[in-house]
Amino acid sequence: MIKTLSLVVIALSISSAVFSVVAQDTPKSAQAAPPARKIPGVTTEDAFPRACVDCHTNHPEMNLDARISSLMKGWNDKVEPALLAKAQASAPSGVTLKGKHPAAAFALKNIPAGCLTCHSKKSTLAPPFAQMLHKIHLTGGEENHFLTAYQGECTHCHKLNLSTGLWSLPSAPEP
Repeated sequence: MIKTLSLVVIALSISSAVFSVVAQDTPKSAQAAPPARKIPGVTTEDAFPRACVDCHTNHPEMNLDARISSLMKGWNDKVEPALLAKAQASAPSGVTLKGKHPAAAFALKNIPAGCLTCHSKKSTLAPPFAQMLHKIHLTGGEENHFLTAYQGECTHCHKLNLSTGLWSLPSAPEP
């Protein structure tokens, strides 16, 4: 009886070890794929269909008015040093930013398209929009509100047309 029990234990140990090795050697293609990532506006609902103006809102619970119009009023007096440094890093060669944003009420009627009047790809006077906004929104780690609150999700700004495969950046006035 003891010999039979020992043989059963040894047989179970060997088969367990064999199945363990087989499981480790199973190619990844045979393993179950993880579920698809939830991509706002692509594989799940888009909470920010109007991009800039849907994220840049007033957040009284955080004592943060992030509306572009409110930010612009502050920038007309003084741009915070950290933000100015990011904008300067994006500025065309030879351009030194003064630390104040000029009045641009016209731009607030259609955000961000209105911003492109001055912040075009070929601007020689102001930082190009895309370069500057990516620098502002995607650098700075834990100190960056977009990275912490919105997880740096590209599709909060960039919208994919699922029919054509083309990307866009919607513009709209502030609500």
